[in-house]
Amino acid sequence: MPDTLRRVELVDADLPNASGAARLLLEDFADALCAYARMGKSEVPTVAWADSASSPADDTDALVAAFTVQGATLPDRAIDMLDAIAAHPVPLYALCATDSHDPADALAALDELDRRCADAGIPWRGGVIVGGGALIARTAKSPRMGTLRRWRSEATDALIAAVRLGASVEEAAQITRDTTRVRQGNIILARCPIPKAAYRLLCR
Repeated sequence: MPDTLRRVELVDADLPNASGAARLLLEDFADALCAYARMGKSEVPTVAWADSASSPADDTDALVAAFTVQGATLPDRAIDMLDAIAAHPVPLYALCATDSHDPADALAALDELDRRCADAGIPWRGGVIVGGGALIARTAKSPRMGTLRRWRSEATDALIAAVRLGASVEEAAQITRDTTRVRQGNIILARCPIPKAAYRLLCR
């Protein structure tokens, strides 16, 4: 996949006492992004971790923010992050985890993010919602394409394709002819890898 991606900034927009799911999603994104660039014999982009209160660097091509959604509410730290980005708008992508079994339960939060980006003049490019977020930390050491991580890993890979192409999630799907992901507009839905009843028992 040819690309001219030079620098990507990663922002963990979760609260300090969160489960660590956002950080894990970003670490997986960063590792896979660089691996796919090397496999495609492209220049490996600079991947920088940024503070949610800092404006992106001048040479940043894209910013990927990760956070956990409780219910359908966008977390305060993700909202605060937009003020910093608005000072130097760059394309924004999101990796969102929800403790709900159904990733679609968090769509309202990303719809709000979309609206806030439009109001602030920030190019919103879409993202991923991972259902069953309570499993992310528990399965972090499982095989990336194993049963417990495969759906969120494939969704992350589709997001990487969008970032490398400088396109929205929906545009990237059209360019790569990817019809295998469950999407709701510009959002990829990565379902929980275990049945709902089992997930409920695990979360008790």
